[in-house]
Amino acid sequence: MRCRYCRDRAGIIRRVCATCARVVAVLETAGGRVGLSGLVDRFAAEGLTRAAVERVLDAAPDGGATMRDRLTAEMANALMRGLGMPGRQSADDVRRVRMRMETGAGEGVVVAGAKPPDAV
Repeated sequence: MRCRYCRDRAGIIRRVCATCARVVAVLETAGGRVGLSGLVDRFAAEGLTRAAVERVLDAAPDGGATMRDRLTAEMANALMRGLGMPGRQSADDVRRVRMRMETGAGEGVVVAGAKPPDAV
């Protein structure tokens, strides 16, 4: 069977390879509850490479939002709750914003080399 995240061989019954399972375990335990530097420290303590972490973060195992989108939503919600606001950001919300930014179709997005809109 192939790994859901990196598409490498995971084993006969397993759906996730050992490396990706370690990355997912760190994300589930630390997730949006630690800062980015703390998350990087936890990945380093597990002996995970940047390439392995990037593969998992860019994977969308269920076909929707990526793991990076989920992590971003968790961090945004933790920040908002810390500021006394309700955290209602979902991974799908983050995905929609990211897709608009990548395609340049979002309101207020200026594509490189294009002329910015006139000020109102």
